[in-house]
Amino acid sequence: MAKNTSSSAFRKIDVDQYNEDNFKEDEADQGSSGTINAPLLCKNQQVKDNALNLTLRVLLSIKSSQIDAAIEALDDPELCDVLMKYIYRGFEIPSEGSSGHLLTWHEKVFAKGGVGSIVRVLSDSARA
Repeated sequence: MAKNTSSSAFRKIDVDQYNEDNFKEDEADQGSSGTINAPLLCKNQQVKDNALNLTLRVLLSIKSSQIDAAIEALDDPELCDVLMKYIYRGFEIPSEGSSGHLLTWHEKVFAKGGVGSIVRVLSDSARA
C-alpha cells in the first residue's frame, strides 16, 4: 500500500494532451516535414559517423525492389543531394555486399536528381 494515499498531485497532469485526436501539426512543421535532419554542418565527427552508420543500415535494409518507391517519396531535390552524399560516404567504408546495393541506390538517385546532384555533392564542402 502506498504511504501517502491522500496526495492528489497526480491529478495535476493533463493526460488528455497526449491523445492522438488532439494533435495539431504546426504550419512551420508542415514545411519541414520532408527534410532530413542530417548533421552536415556539425563539427563533431562522432555525430556524423553515427548518422552515417544509421543511414547505411537503413539503405542496406531496403530491398532492391523497394528502392524506386523510396526514391519517389523524395519530393525535395535537396533530399536527393543529401542521400547522394551518404551513398558516396558509404562507398568509402565498404562491407560485404554493400557496394552493389549502394550502386543500385546511386543509379536510382541519379535518375531522379540528374548530373546536377552529383556535381553538387562533389563540390560541396559540407561532408556527410
